[in-house]
Amino acid sequence: MALTTADRIEIGELIARFAHFSDYGDWDALAACFTDDVVTSIAGRPAFVGIAAQVTHARNSAEWTQNQNRHLALNLWIEPDGDDAARARYYLINFVAGREIGEPKIVVSARMTDHVVRRGTGWRIARRELEPDQPFPVTDGN
Repeated sequence: MALTTADRIEIGELIARFAHFSDYGDWDALAACFTDDVVTSIAGRPAFVGIAAQVTHARNSAEWTQNQNRHLALNLWIEPDGDDAARARYYLINFVAGREIGEPKIVVSARMTDHVVRRGTGWRIARRELEPDQPFPVTDGN
């Protein structure tokens, strides 16, 4: 399947909306970014399964960072992956913004692949694969 320019723009905006909604606590809008059965895998291990787990993870991140959690998606490229599916690959920097100049701190940098699918209401994230640059233990994630 060839992706149209409109598809590529919508997928790019989906990645941006995920970051914005997650970072600024719009939990209902964040939930709408995903398919019902979304799975996020960190270093090959399933960590967050389903929409509720994605939102809970974002809420927990907001809590421990005092609402200063931020995501940057860089060097995005999108490639088709069958009918009504694509892969959005990018470099992710997750950091805590802090409240003072000089306080920002990188939490993790990673390669991201979001497997996205077209649904009746637009593109949604179905599976996320995060390959961190820094090793860290992955618990059940929920």
